[in-house]
Amino acid sequence: MARHNTTELYDHQAARAAIAAAEREAGSDDAKFIEAINRHYHRTAGPQLRTATASVTAHAGVTPAAASFHIYLDPRFLRNARELARRTQGNTRVIGGTEVPPGQFPDCVAVGSDAQWGCTGTLIGPNVVVTAGHCADFATRVFFGNDVTKTGTIVGVKKRFRHPKYHKGKHNDLLILLLKESVGTVPPRKIATKTLADKITDGRVVGFGHTDPSGTFGYGIKRQVDVPIASPRCAGKVNGHDDSVSYGCDRGLEIVAGRPLLARDSCNGDSGGPLYIQDTNHKWLIAGATSRATDSAVNNCGDGGIYLRVDAYLSWIKSIPGVKLG
Repeated sequence: MARHNTTELYDHQAARAAIAAAEREAGSDDAKFIEAINRHYHRTAGPQLRTATASVTAHAGVTPAAASFHIYLDPRFLRNARELARRTQGNTRVIGGTEVPPGQFPDCVAVGSDAQWGCTGTLIGPNVVVTAGHCADFATRVFFGNDVTKTGTIVGVKKRFRHPKYHKGKHNDLLILLLKESVGTVPPRKIATKTLADKITDGRVVGFGHTDPSGTFGYGIKRQVDVPIASPRCAGKVNGHDDSVSYGCDRGLEIVAGRPLLARDSCNGDSGGPLYIQDTNHKWLIAGATSRATDSAVNNCGDGGIYLRVDAYLSWIKSIPGVKLG
């Protein structure tokens, strides 16, 4: 435990020094700033990173296409990433994720079958969990707690409702779980409005997912990471192409976010988990649900992700029999 605390402190100091060095070196060039912060940070903290707790990381496990465009070429991402670095000044969440402290984000749950856990979700009503559509085949129970290997509360799933236009984890990747009983001890997370979600420049991803870039190990502990936004609605243009072409997102229905400043991202097992944003009163709201890696990603995890916008599906969610939102 002592080594874990020391490593996080060392990472924080290294990140602050890297931010300062990058600001001096890059001037007004956001791309140079992001390159420089990674270079300076890994030069200083590289040996420690091999023992540090890895980031929150999970997508659908979709095999990525060959990269013709990378999120590091998107000026919107670069601008938002630099602003996030300036505002947080090297907080460990920017470095690549930390374990969620007890009591924070209790609405973020693990989702799994009777035999194992494999996805993440969010309680949005006393008996309603939102998660990814591609998790439907094994979503029979949810876990409230911070570590699936330790004590927590398990609640069974009564009914599953996958979006009627769901298609292979790439379109309308949404699943609503009605629980067998209401959860009175955990406040449901409120959903961000369209107006607020349209303006986001960064958010916080929380999930139980794997912690390596290949998405193969580390599932089970609730972690968090702050990510810059590239496209809040998949409705812009970059590199001369629509976001839907550059990233493989659905126009008006999804968010493109990450890759975070130091190569940590959501990964396998975080699927369905929340992308939180803050309102003007600094209250966390759910804006997105983790779906998959971008089409341009080289790695399964760590090269940016696509998040379904919950507000875009609110009418359908409310139409489900038995759904009562928080």
